[in-house]
Formats: sequence, C-alpha cells, structure tokens
Amino acid sequence: MNENYLGFLFLGLTLLGFYSAYLYGHKTRKFRWDEYFAIIIYPILGTIGFAYFVDGRIFILFLVSSVLGFALEYVVGRTYHLTLNERLWKYKRMSISGYTSILSIPIWGAAGVIFWFAGKIIGL
Repeated sequence: MNENYLGFLFLGLTLLGFYSAYLYGHKTRKFRWDEYFAIIIYPILGTIGFAYFVDGRIFILFLVSSVLGFALEYVVGRTYHLTLNERLWKYKRMSISGYTSILSIPIWGAAGVIFWFAGKIIGL
C-alpha cells in the first residue's frame, strides 16, 4: 500500500477518535475512562497497522515520541512554574506533580507519528 494513503488514513482515524470521544461525552464535565479509550484507541490501532503495512520502526517511533513528549511536557511545565511561580497547565488525574499526566503518553506517541508523516509529505 502507498505510504501517503496510509498516513492520511492514520490521520483520519486519529481525528475520528478525537471527534467520537467529543460526541460521546461532550455533555459531561468529568473524566470518564470510556471517553479516554475512545480518544486513544484509533491512534494506537493506526500505529500498529501503519507499522505492519509500512515499517515496523514506526511503532518504535511511537514509543520514543511517547516518552520524549511526556518528558518534554514535564520539563516545560516545571521550568515555567519554577521560573514564573505560575503553572502553565495543571493535571488532576494520574498526574506527575501536576505538570504532566501518564494519560497523555499515547497522545504524544500519536503526535510523533503524525509529525513524521507530515515531514514525509513535505519532503523532509
């Protein structure tokens, strides 16, 4: 299969997951696990499919992006807080000192794959 086609499919499924989570729970103002799983299931399945059809190293990219994005979010949030004595953002559920959350890890992984795909599209 064509990489570009699969990349657009991955992006579409990721956005579909975000939108379906929005439709599913936009009236509630509290955290729900089913909404969280609706957000992350399409990017994770898309990454697995992308890795199978294109290159298995994409799954490694997903894992590395997850860890690096998580660490970057923590460092930026903590640095901002220590420098300006204000929080840039605050997490409540499964948070690491309020600067990041374990729940954001798969979102960072999906972002890494999306940025990789965007780089391929523009010729990097």
